[in-house]
Amino acid sequence: MKKGFTILELIIVIGALSLFFVMAVPRLSDVRDSTKAARVQKELVGMRIALEEYYTSTGEYPDLLAEGVKDNLELVKGESIGGKKVNFAQFLGKKSIPKTPKADLIEESNRVIDQGDTGNDGVGGWKYNYSGKTGEIHANLPDNTYNQLIKWSEE
Repeated sequence: MKKGFTILELIIVIGALSLFFVMAVPRLSDVRDSTKAARVQKELVGMRIALEEYYTSTGEYPDLLAEGVKDNLELVKGESIGGKKVNFAQFLGKKSIPKTPKADLIEESNRVIDQGDTGNDGVGGWKYNYSGKTGEIHANLPDNTYNQLIKWSEE
């Protein structure tokens, strides 16, 4: 009896492995995109809760558009209705605004722009309605950024 593999057996095994690899790579990309989308949604929920808690405590929404605030939330100071000094970092539980993850045409960013600003310049981050005093916040991402069919302007 011969030991080893025939050329035909090797070609079949290599072909099967290649087929598996070709099918697996897009799936890994889908998992990465799905994870990014879920992260943005989780951060969005957390920020919305923190904004409402801050509003309930102080009677106003924090100015997240001010210079330096995106990287240092302790700069957003207020006074609670009971007279206690507070800052937005206490409500969000983070020292800075979370970043939206990088995508094909979008840079990772924690920039906050006014809700009224139109278009997307390739920088992610957040759209916040501070000027309208509604506290409404959305991801500043084009629809379907992470291939999840999510309309970020409506999230």
